[in-house]
Amino acid sequence: FVTALKKESKKLGIAYTPAALIDFVLHSVDEILRVEFNCCLSDEGINILDPFIGTGTSMVRLLESGLIRPEDLVRKYREELYGSEILLLAYYIAAVNIEEAFRLRCEENYNYEPFDGIILADTFNLNKKRKPSLFEELWMNRNNKRAKQQQQIGMKVIISNPPWSAGQKDASDDNQT
Repeated sequence: FVTALKKESKKLGIAYTPAALIDFVLHSVDEILRVEFNCCLSDEGINILDPFIGTGTSMVRLLESGLIRPEDLVRKYREELYGSEILLLAYYIAAVNIEEAFRLRCEENYNYEPFDGIILADTFNLNKKRKPSLFEELWMNRNNKRAKQQQQIGMKVIISNPPWSAGQKDASDDNQT
């Protein structure tokens, strides 16, 4: 993204987060859940949201990490993993990456199943009341239904590398994040 979409990357605060850092965050969150709340990321009812999912690296690393027990994998994938992304290309890449990570964990017991936990949305403006455009009503109906469902779920864990823009001096720099 930084190479292909330089202007958008700078404006939206897109940055590569090293896998080692993501792994540290995931394992730390799991440990905190165990010590402080007597549960873990794999447990039923622990809904996980990445509100700035980018290309899905955090969710992919979670699926690959072993933190989700094999017996919990299908339920977690179908019902308890969520993300949102504002850029259409990143949204599609994230969905494919997450679906592939899930497929690899399922091995031979796999029939393709789309990742319905992802929505195309501006996380910062998701809860603002506004009238949807004709495009949104006609072409984004499924996405909008998933967004409403996502907003009604009690999120237990939010794991994210939020967008940021280095060097912005004030709001008029057009790099608000």
